[in-house]
Amino acid sequence: MDFLRKESDNSNFDSWLDQLAERATNGDKLIWSFLYQAIREADTGRLSWGFHKRLLSGIFHILARIGDSQSYRLLINYVKSLDRTIPVGALELISDLIPTFSEVDVDEIINIASLNDPFKSAFGIYALAQIVLEGRIPEDKIDQVRSFLQDYRNPSYFLDHTVERTLEFLDTDNSSILSFVEQLAS
Repeated sequence: MDFLRKESDNSNFDSWLDQLAERATNGDKLIWSFLYQAIREADTGRLSWGFHKRLLSGIFHILARIGDSQSYRLLINYVKSLDRTIPVGALELISDLIPTFSEVDVDEIINIASLNDPFKSAFGIYALAQIVLEGRIPEDKIDQVRSFLQDYRNPSYFLDHTVERTLEFLDTDNSSILSFVEQLAS
């Protein structure tokens, strides 16, 4: 951990992360121990997004690359246990990765979005928007998601635009996803 923390500017850093991801995908217990340790250190603040953003974003990309239920659970538990805010860019990065996992628990994401903690709630909304955009909402959950978003309020984060665009996407013919993405970018 200390080595990667100090060497995040090294030109081989991305290659090292790729090797870690490969080994974790193959079930290397030492690498999984490292991933759990990294998340614990991020959770306690010993790894901070301000000073270690390349390492932390790499860790979360490794989890997404693995994409199984264990890595999903590690990411979700990190979000649930946050007791301090992290940069909004980090929040968006983590929520953007949610649809890449093989199993996404939409009910759990809605529960996170329902929390009184505005920061965790914002994560839930960003994650829901990405899940909707990627077409990962099960058919039987669409009405529940739509109803939740219609009633959603979070005055601490400016999410009205994200919620409105997500609702628009749910209510339109999704065969033209490119035009929706272009609308989001505008």
